[in-house]
Amino acid sequence: MTIKDYAPTSSIGQRLTEVQRIKLEIDKLTEALDKEKAALLGHAIRNGYDGLSCGALTVSRRERISWVYSDSLQEAEAKIKQRKIKEQKSGIAIGKSSEHLVINFSAKTILAQITV
Repeated sequence: MTIKDYAPTSSIGQRLTEVQRIKLEIDKLTEALDKEKAALLGHAIRNGYDGLSCGALTVSRRERISWVYSDSLQEAEAKIKQRKIKEQKSGIAIGKSSEHLVINFSAKTILAQITV
């Protein structure tokens, strides 16, 4: 794998820096949103409300069910998974490829940049 390192002042470096800034902001906002949603869900549950609203915003309670299957079904799924792997290796299964970017950055490096 080839990874090209760009100077922060280059046009690509500036784009990468902006992606990092946006990603950190998204993570911070997601954490804040999760805290607010948890507080509102608790309020709705305690008061027996199906939803809450304020102006144009409405939030509604939804139930999500997680299923735990029998041992026999879990074993059958494991066998299917192994068969899929076998078909992938033998070429019977056909893979469709796509490309995307995965965002990773070092908190240690970011902190070092801030303290400089």
